[in-house]
Amino acid sequence: MPVLSRVLGVATAGFGVLEFVKTDLYGNAAGLGPSSRALRTLHHSLGARDIAIGVAMTVAPAGPQLQAATVMRIVSDLTDAVSFGLNAPTGDKKAKSLAVALGYAALCAASLKGAGK
Repeated sequence: MPVLSRVLGVATAGFGVLEFVKTDLYGNAAGLGPSSRALRTLHHSLGARDIAIGVAMTVAPAGPQLQAATVMRIVSDLTDAVSFGLNAPTGDKKAKSLAVALGYAALCAASLKGAGK
């Protein structure tokens, strides 16, 4: 059963909504500076992406469709790791950004086997 994939899908969609509501949350955590039009634009784009992928992970039939949605989440987390990891201003912020993005990618990767059933 794809329970972990479904839970991660709901969480991903929730994170996406949060990126619309609190547009400085992740930017502040990564040390990208105070809220700005550019940072809000980034977070709205990430939020829309996360809502779309999260809904797909939540409702896609188990099997190839759910696995594809989960792989999209993993790829998104890997690109977040690169983007936030490169742009975070300090070693501590880089490490935290990488840990969060790569940790979520690892959770999603762990859910792939169950997503196929």
